[in-house]
Amino acid sequence: MEENKTSTIGKEFTMLELSRFIAPPVLTRLLVSFLSTLDDSLFVSRYLGANALAAFSVAMPWFMFVDAIGMMVSAISVICSNRMGRKLHEEAKSDFTTMSLVTFGIGSILTIILALFSKEILIMLGETKLLLPFAQEYFTVSKFYVPLILVNYIFNSFYVIAGKPKYSMYASGINIFCQLFFDYLFIARLGIGIVGAAYANLIGNLTLTIFAIIFYSNKQREICFTKPVSDVWPLLKEVIKYGRIQAVTSLAVSLSSYINNRVQLSIGGETIVAAYTIVANVTFMFMNSFFALIGSTSPIASYAFGERNPKKLSRIIRQTVVLIGVLMLFIFAIIFFGKDLIIDLYLNKSGSDNLRNLVNYGFRVYPLSLIFFGYNVYVQEILNVFGRHKVSLFLSILENVIFQNSATIILPRLFGVNAVWYAFLCAEILTIFFSAYFVYRYKDVYGYGSSGTASFVDNKKASP
Repeated sequence: MEENKTSTIGKEFTMLELSRFIAPPVLTRLLVSFLSTLDDSLFVSRYLGANALAAFSVAMPWFMFVDAIGMMVSAISVICSNRMGRKLHEEAKSDFTTMSLVTFGIGSILTIILALFSKEILIMLGETKLLLPFAQEYFTVSKFYVPLILVNYIFNSFYVIAGKPKYSMYASGINIFCQLFFDYLFIARLGIGIVGAAYANLIGNLTLTIFAIIFYSNKQREICFTKPVSDVWPLLKEVIKYGRIQAVTSLAVSLSSYINNRVQLSIGGETIVAAYTIVANVTFMFMNSFFALIGSTSPIASYAFGERNPKKLSRIIRQTVVLIGVLMLFIFAIIFFGKDLIIDLYLNKSGSDNLRNLVNYGFRVYPLSLIFFGYNVYVQEILNVFGRHKVSLFLSILENVIFQNSATIILPRLFGVNAVWYAFLCAEILTIFFSAYFVYRYKDVYGYGSSGTASFVDNKKASP
């Protein structure tokens, strides 16, 4: 069924309007990532010690695998945005409802797998005898909120499409309050150990899910729950096509994390794993703000692409490039002025000098990767929106599998333990050259080059 209503994401944005539009989800993602870092690593590091933190880090590839599925299914937001750009609003609502149900089912299957094979999975990930008890304790509870994590990927990505980006901030605020309160209660006050962090995550994700169900049950929303489609497989194939780049990226990060842990345990033991976890978690917190910015502007680009409007598409691309640069400067200012405070938050006075020195060195090197990271991610995302899935996938594999893992394995063997901090930076520098090439190659196909040519207007295959 077609409708004539105009979606919020279909308007003509000035730079100021776009900045205001994306500010809530970006700030929310940054705040959520910061407080989630407090939850997942700071409380564990400060109150339970370096071994508990290392155990959590070694188990992290599993959660990144879950994230990979979440990133893939959230590609339904790009598909629905395109539908809305073509005035297929009812179809977009039905697709959103269908994927929400399918995603919850996928999460339930993963919960069963964890319930049956959690110890085997943890040993396969590399948990040592010293670390395994901490990880097993956390997994006794964490397996139950996997379906909630996955379905919240979809819910969170649709607040912007529904024209209510501030609601992502409201939802996240509730989630953050729950997690921090119960982290403090369970770990700092009651002292029930690392399982307290798992209980806090469970309560926070459950609260976030309930909030989203209430929001999307309102039939007046531009996106809301409705009757799901009867034939799920064609939609699922489309989601996989558009979401595989995000999934491969997240899986590649998971593989890199696994290789990192193996290399670090072999050359520096649990201490370097704990140090790397602190620096990488804080840096990833800021990386998430890039994902939020790009995730907020990509539906606008997808809408313009669905409209076959090269002028609007070119404008949103240029605006996003500028905003990525502004965000990068903001992040470096925070790291430069707040590095010592962050270290003090993670490591109490009884922490070892060796661990503190490793963390301090890591903060001087590892975050430099963000200079290139934001633009590499945006090129991959925008090419994916354009339907250049194979090119986008190629860039992701090149960056996260070939360059990242090669640097992780080779550099520490040649230059010692401190070389682990340079692997991510090397991967991003090498990738930026390939990203620049593909930006240049397709400049006249999609009209963002100086000529203003947009051959996709006459190419029916360009539209999803």
